[in-house]
Amino acid sequence: MKETLNLDEAAELMNIGTETARELADIGVLPGCKVGVAWVFLREDVLGYLRDEVRRQTNQRIAKAEANKTLRTEGKPKRVETGLRNSGARSNRYKEKPDLDALEKTA
Repeated sequence: MKETLNLDEAAELMNIGTETARELADIGVLPGCKVGVAWVFLREDVLGYLRDEVRRQTNQRIAKAEANKTLRTEGKPKRVETGLRNSGARSNRYKEKPDLDALEKTA
């Protein structure tokens, strides 16, 4: 297995486009060097970049999920009591069923 990769091979290893790999290298995010006009990357550095990025993004998603969970439980607005709710009025859904045994005994 080759220890050094050109730009196309580094992009293929990361499963990204060549231009995206070039942009990452140009801004210094993806470790590599230019030898003449060609980019050269160490396989170990490319894989290390991917490992670090996986950890960073995973931790970011976990933190966001925990923050959302906290907001949902702590920031939940309290239920507003309405006049209807306190008036004793009930919907049909909560009507008591007649006691059929009691009706048969009285008949």
